[in-house]
Amino acid sequence: MREHLFATVDLSQQAGRPLSCTYHILIKDITEPIQCESYGVRITVDQTGERKELPDITVLPDAVLKLVQQLAESGVTPCTLRSVVEDWLI
Repeated sequence: MREHLFATVDLSQQAGRPLSCTYHILIKDITEPIQCESYGVRITVDQTGERKELPDITVLPDAVLKLVQQLAESGVTPCTLRSVVEDWLI
């Protein structure tokens, strides 16, 4: 699995303490039954190392790019990643 750094966002004002999150796009090559790439996301809290990743969300690169952009702009943290992505998929 490969990863692409999308952004690091300072969330200190929202949290009232030093807090920043790093957002990555995860890329996995799929060879069977068709050859394509599967995309997911990972969020890491820089201060604590807490992280959550959700692989295999979509095979559409534009969709995962829009998703990770929304996650970063909204300041989504690892603990809320799953519920936000589930809502996004609906």
